[in-house]
Amino acid sequence: MDFVVSCRLRVFAFSLIAVAVCYANSISNPFLQDDLIMVSGNEQIRHVAPLHFLTSAYAQDQRLGGLYRPLTVLSLSFDYAVWGNQPAGFRITNLFLHIVNGCLVFALANMLLGSAAAAWAAAAVYLVHPVHTEAVVGIVGRSELLGALCFFTAWWLFRKGYTLSSCAAFLMALLSKENAITFPAVMALDALCLGGGLRDLFRQWRRFLALAGTALAYLGLRLWVIGGLVIPKAIQYAHGSLSSLERIMTTGRVFLEYFKLVLAPVNVVGVYEFYSIPTAGLRDWVAWTGLILVAAIIVLGVILARIRPTVGFAILFFFLALLPVSNWFIPIGAIMGERFLYTPLFGAALLAGLLWTNLPTRRIQQVVAAGALITAVCLCVAHNRIWQDDFSFYGNMVRVFPNNVSGRLGYGYAMLDRGRIPEAIKEFDAAHRILPMTPEFLADVAGAIARKDPPHCDQAQPLLNEAFNEEPHHWQSYWMLANCAAAQHRWESADESYRMASLYSPSSNADLLFSWGLTLEALNRKQQAVEAYERALLLKPDDGEIRRRIELLERESDAL
Repeated sequence: MDFVVSCRLRVFAFSLIAVAVCYANSISNPFLQDDLIMVSGNEQIRHVAPLHFLTSAYAQDQRLGGLYRPLTVLSLSFDYAVWGNQPAGFRITNLFLHIVNGCLVFALANMLLGSAAAAWAAAAVYLVHPVHTEAVVGIVGRSELLGALCFFTAWWLFRKGYTLSSCAAFLMALLSKENAITFPAVMALDALCLGGGLRDLFRQWRRFLALAGTALAYLGLRLWVIGGLVIPKAIQYAHGSLSSLERIMTTGRVFLEYFKLVLAPVNVVGVYEFYSIPTAGLRDWVAWTGLILVAAIIVLGVILARIRPTVGFAILFFFLALLPVSNWFIPIGAIMGERFLYTPLFGAALLAGLLWTNLPTRRIQQVVAAGALITAVCLCVAHNRIWQDDFSFYGNMVRVFPNNVSGRLGYGYAMLDRGRIPEAIKEFDAAHRILPMTPEFLADVAGAIARKDPPHCDQAQPLLNEAFNEEPHHWQSYWMLANCAAAQHRWESADESYRMASLYSPSSNADLLFSWGLTLEALNRKQQAVEAYERALLLKPDDGEIRRRIELLERESDAL
């Protein structure tokens, strides 16, 4: 018993040190990306309410529609109760969960491989693999971390014969993230490859029936709470515009990226939005290469399952764990994600452990281990810096995938925040060339540029020209032109543009009329200004500033 306790303490200490070295520089990072929706801007987590979370969708924000993860939301609410709205506290919890997962990987690998040395190597690979940056550093990666923790716990309990406890952990995994639905299939694969084969599988039919019942109970609860089992079309990748053939072909390119991330995670991105991965068709030889390679590796896994069961199992586990997020059968909200590799990487870690223990000499093992750990730690530390702010995050996206629309737009706004307006305009223009934006969006961007640097707001003119090319009499673009002219005290030009904006606006707009009134005042057309203000007041009767301007002009008129 003393030896067992000592071993567990050593594993925990190693996991703690490995995670601290890899991720300590990420703790001070701010909220980024979906963290802003799910954490800092999420009113739901301000109170610890387990029953409310159990009967509520993952988030009220429509961009995260079709998701049901009450245990993840509950964990975030506990964090908020302890840390408040401080990102460092939430991230510390993520690091702790990753530490615990490292310990569970060691326990499972030791159980599956029957080798403590291989288990140590597997745990080390899992803990320091740089592809985990998004899941660990991004606070919304909590669903991956918590889901994996419950998944691995359920697996350990199932192998130990604790069926009911395993079902409970399985349900918790599902309530953390839906991709845990593959757990019964993984247990069946375990029995077939590493157990007694089909005979063992049939012998445990009652246990598998319990797992199936747990899965059905979860699906029923999900259907009752959010009204569906799949992601709504509007929330799917590319808004569900890809055909089934295009989606499946594109996954060929996606899996090539996954293999690259597993074997050489030098470049990580975090968000693979539209056109990071080109949409593929039947004539796309790169996509075919990916699909053929996937099929070949799966066939190899099936063959090795008979000859080298642990190797075959590790290969097949990787693909089975990725299946729910593969987009092969059910389209989801992203075509790929580094975070999706968090649980599947256990299979790659098992292979790494087996490979390491089969190196010919201890000296070679030491050199390989030292080189791999140092390289992985350096990459992790570097990747963490990508999440420092929007500027570094989106700049990295543009560097790795120049055709990433979200990257171009995000980098443009980050440039704008830093006052680098010409560079921001270049990024917005690049995004527009990749995926033509609506005139409304172009006008909004032009308005943001104008507000950032009013005296030089005409820098936004190329964007407004694009908007007018799309819609010749786009009223919001006229409005932005008018605001720019007013900021530069070109009052006659501003008046003309406000008049055009008002003419082509589908309905009266109080803010537009108020801005027009200010310009008319500057032109000393006070009666026309009063008329504009009065029209605005009809739309916003409680607006004190509009009423004040009218009263001021009327007093001036009476004084004359």
